[in-house]
Amino acid sequence: MSWEAICLVSALPVNEIQEFITSDSSSVIIFRDTANQIKVYQGLCPHQRRSLADGYLSNSLLTCAAHMWQFDLQNGQGVNGTDHDLADYPTKTDGDQLLIDTSSVEANSLW
Repeated sequence: MSWEAICLVSALPVNEIQEFITSDSSSVIIFRDTANQIKVYQGLCPHQRRSLADGYLSNSLLTCAAHMWQFDLQNGQGVNGTDHDLADYPTKTDGDQLLIDTSSVEANSLW
C-alpha cells in the first residue's frame, strides 16, 4: 500500500463532500457523516467522468449534476437504476491526518 496524507480530519465538514486531487492525479471525494465515519470515493462519475464534487447532496445521497446518476455515500453503491458503484479507497488516520491509498483500487468507469 502507498499511503498519502490528503487532509486534516478536523477540517472535514460534516454531511458535505470535498474534492481532492492525489499525488497520482486521481480525483477523490471525501464524505464525513454525522457519526464521524469518513468515506473516500472516486471523484468522477463512472457514467461520463464528470466531477461528483459538483453534484447535489441530500443526507448521504449524492446526485451527479451531469446526468442525475445517484450514489449512496454510506457504501458507494449506485442507486435508482445504475448498477455502477463508486470505487472506495482505503483510509486510515495518523493523529489528525487522513491518509488514503489509491494505488490498490481502480476507479470505476464506463469509458
